Amino acid sequence: MDPTNALPDDAALPGIVAMRALGVTRALGLARALLALGLEDAPVAMNLVGYTPGARATLDVRVGQRRFAVKAYAEDPTPEAILYQALAAAGLSGDSGVRVPPLLAWDRDLRVIVIGWLEGGTAHELVKQGRGQRAGELAAQWLRCAASLPVRLGPAFGVARMLHLAREWVEGLRQADPTLGGAATRLAATLAQAQPREEGPQLVHGTFYARHLLDLGDGAGLIDWERFGQGPLELDAGMFLATVWRLGLDHEALAGEATRAQTALLEGTRDVLDEGALAWHRAAALLRLASKVHVVKRRKADWVARAHALLAEAARLVEDAQQSEPVVPAKPRAFKPRGAALELVLQALSTRPATPEELDQIRKLLDATDDRAS
Repeated sequence: MDPTNALPDDAALPGIVAMRALGVTRALGLARALLALGLEDAPVAMNLVGYTPGARATLDVRVGQRRFAVKAYAEDPTPEAILYQALAAAGLSGDSGVRVPPLLAWDRDLRVIVIGWLEGGTAHELVKQGRGQRAGELAAQWLRCAASLPVRLGPAFGVARMLHLAREWVEGLRQADPTLGGAATRLAATLAQAQPREEGPQLVHGTFYARHLLDLGDGAGLIDWERFGQGPLELDAGMFLATVWRLGLDHEALAGEATRAQTALLEGTRDVLDEGALAWHRAAALLRLASKVHVVKRRKADWVARAHALLAEAARLVEDAQQSEPVVPAKPRAFKPRGAALELVLQALSTRPATPEELDQIRKLLDATDDRAS
């Protein structure tokens, strides 16, 4: 059976259109790479594992014994591709330790990237398996790594952006249910009054959900980077904790594991995260999760009570944030003596993968940054 038959018919995704017409390997220009790996005649198996009509699709592609993730977008994925290259240059695309998927190929015209597949269960699954502590430890491991990354790519993701988005979340809740709209309005007003102090931004994932964090055995893995940016690490930590808390809300038997995950994250990041800022971003993340009830087809039977519970927990957290004293955590702040040079190199790679020589140049620039920071 032709695996392309399972692809959606979506004209907004040029990569999917090309794969339906030409097949996966021809459309993505993988023939040369597969030939080098001795896989040119290997059977191709493909499974659609994620799809948002008109926006993006993710494919699990197997060629022989090799496994890839093929991500097709409606928008240009070049920024994400460049990020993968920068993270590889920083040493995060190896075979051990904390890592992200390696970039294998990308096509700007087709708006497709091909990345390696990371094998491992998600933090979401760990909590459900009774291993909440491990989930929290992995999250802390990633956050400690991110605190020292000298990668300055992506748009600003700070408090101002969260407050701007909060207006949309409040409106969605108001339209879904008047009582939810009232609670959300009060919460958003309190968030605006209790804005935390922001230090220098770091690379943030943007959607640091428990299901995006993987247990790779010897380290944490993080996938789905399309919404990355520059902001406080508390933003990512807050979202992780919000998704774990929601898991405990939805499954009462998992509440204890959710608490263990939270405790492990907090214990592993005491010198990295500010407690008050973390409480604020957890509250903002819970508001964001509560607002998802505007998608009618995703509503659970008790969706109103569930959303109220999320908003109540958020209100409690933001009250804690107001009462806590701001603390400047001991985050390693990387200087950028050659930041402009690094940006020029990355801009030059906006249409193609880096050569080994270019990756070496990026590593040297990052090493220079680390030396200055130490």
